[in-house]
Amino acid sequence: MRKTIREILFQPNAWANTIRSFSEQREALLNYINKYENGEVILTGCGTSYYLSLTGSALFTEFTGRRSRGVPASEIMLFPGSVLAKNQKFLLVPVSRSGKTPETLSAVRYVKDIVRGGTLLISCTENSEMGAYSDTSILCPEAAEETKYMTKSFTSMLLGFQLLTSYCAGKTTFEKELLQLPEHGERIIARHQSSLENLANTGDFNLYIYLGQGSYYGLAAESMLKIKEMACTPAEAYHGMEFMHGPKYAVDGKTMIIYILSESVREQEIVLLKRIKDLGGHIMVICDTYKPDLEGIADHVFELNCGLSENARHVLIMLITQLYGYYRALAVGKDLD
Repeated sequence: MRKTIREILFQPNAWANTIRSFSEQREALLNYINKYENGEVILTGCGTSYYLSLTGSALFTEFTGRRSRGVPASEIMLFPGSVLAKNQKFLLVPVSRSGKTPETLSAVRYVKDIVRGGTLLISCTENSEMGAYSDTSILCPEAAEETKYMTKSFTSMLLGFQLLTSYCAGKTTFEKELLQLPEHGERIIARHQSSLENLANTGDFNLYIYLGQGSYYGLAAESMLKIKEMACTPAEAYHGMEFMHGPKYAVDGKTMIIYILSESVREQEIVLLKRIKDLGGHIMVICDTYKPDLEGIADHVFELNCGLSENARHVLIMLITQLYGYYRALAVGKDLD
């Protein structure tokens, strides 16, 4: 089996390892984060890790009510004054698979030495330079890839931060949902892998547009990056409704639009999807369950059928977009390994 697909398919096992690792550090993590209960939590990283920061910060704010942002590490490195307000308290959460990303390391050093803020690293690599410079580190065991594509590292580090969020918010129901993800992941792979491979082999698209609102926007952005990296195909990502303010004019018959559908604002998003359908593109919807409101709108629907709340589905959604990106890359003749 090729390395990249093996890493995608291994994700449920990596999630189980992450759950064990974070659970063992629960009390220590809570004690550390509580030192910054009046400060802003800033997640940062580069590329995939930055998109994780967008999703993680949205979830953290929603669950805890605390200020949180996702910021590219290069902004802190080059324009720190535009990110870090004076005389404020900060907890920086750098996200880095390797623990040595230059921009992120620079951001950690700035917050540690200049701002005197806290630093809590989420990584997949032990004994890194960034880890030595951070106050504390959390590792996602067996989540680092052999290939350059971040798949299981993205979902494992995101799951880790979701667990951390559940601890901080005292949301035991959310935590219990997260513990079910490895089982659901195995089922989703078994159900959808062949269908995604078939779609990737038969579709002929020259532009992909990924859409999602709220914490799903970060997933849309990461999914966009995956198909660019793997299949070397033009792709864009937008908040769902922002797409209608200009970007819609790029749509034609060879555009694939992938919408990550929520539950809390599903009614409004269905109205939006009807408008998008009129533009003439090909529509794929990722949702928990198919309902009649999608009739005549979606050309393809991939159901999770997990029954989990929309804030617990993120890593399951990524299985769908990663598998499609992988098989589309093979379909256009790319050797990912």
